[in-house]
Amino acid sequence: MKNYFPKVAAVVLCGLAVLAGSGALATPRAVEAFDARSWQALQVSLKQPTVVVFSATWCPTCPAAIEELAQDIRQRKLNATLQAVVIDVAPGEKDTALMGQAHYRMTDRLFAFSGQAPALRYIVDPKWRGATPYVVFLTPGAPARVVTGPPTEDDIDAWVQLSARPVPKPR
Repeated sequence: MKNYFPKVAAVVLCGLAVLAGSGALATPRAVEAFDARSWQALQVSLKQPTVVVFSATWCPTCPAAIEELAQDIRQRKLNATLQAVVIDVAPGEKDTALMGQAHYRMTDRLFAFSGQAPALRYIVDPKWRGATPYVVFLTPGAPARVVTGPPTEDDIDAWVQLSARPVPKPR
């Protein structure tokens, strides 16, 4: 029996090179610390629609949720960012492994919880009990939309429609 691994690997690497060259994949530069100040700082500095996926290494549906959101943003040609926050490891703990995961390489930024997980979850949303994926759709000038579990097309459509509206100017 022939070994087809070299051919398959070459095809996969060629495909990844094409995607990387086309800008289709955003790649975070490092695993950043997500601490008690991070959530507020993210919301205050928000200049464009952003999806934040709170993920965990043990979550079976998180990779697909992140991949689908990345694909949706790319296909719709949205001026939006995709960020992931890993809630079950600390920065520096498994950075190489996290950066090696294909779904995390599709994000613009990658964070890891730095501090007490229950306290950080409470800062994000006092009602959040740790289920993942926990997806937060952010739009400048609008309240956050939260989805527990993989978002549906209707969830994404609602965010896109909200994001397309003009941002109200402060009085």
